[in-house]
Amino acid sequence: MSKNSVASRQRVIETAAAILSTKGLNGVSIRELAKLAKAPLGSTYHHFPAGKVQIITEAIEWAGEQAANTLKECLASDAQNGLLVFLQQWHNRVRSSAFQQGCPIVAAVIEASQDEHEEQVKLAVSDVFARWQKILIEHFTSQGKTVNRATSLALTTISCLEGAVILCRGYQSMEPFDAIIDTLPRLINNELK
Repeated sequence: MSKNSVASRQRVIETAAAILSTKGLNGVSIRELAKLAKAPLGSTYHHFPAGKVQIITEAIEWAGEQAANTLKECLASDAQNGLLVFLQQWHNRVRSSAFQQGCPIVAAVIEASQDEHEEQVKLAVSDVFARWQKILIEHFTSQGKTVNRATSLALTTISCLEGAVILCRGYQSMEPFDAIIDTLPRLINNELK
């Protein structure tokens, strides 16, 4: 595969992730993806022989890996406040997009049908969430939490993050994100009264 071909394929994946985060799964069409990614339609079908499901699956995997890498970087740069830095980045992303940009992972799972052909999408989403959970469990256990407590905190963190993104978009307000930025660190540090 030539460099141009690889770059074109990657643009389609990244464009699909961007469309997922703003328009959701049903807002993605191969024709629109090819156009927005400036990729030839024929090449797009060639690179993704399984069609839309393959593109969406790879977009979820790519977006999930980007978020996982950012989370790891934030936690590595500041063991005490890295999670807060990560949450603040998401806060800024939602706010700066005027509530138009959400999480492509959640958009995909909410809209994925129960059809067998979309099973790949659901598996990709599950893998992404499991990867994020593992990163957070490792972080919380390194901070002295038991594995059970770390697991609970990891799931709570992911749930709060994804819930805040959805609520901010629904309310057209940053209040849900402000609430988790205020509350999650205190919950994690057992400071809630």
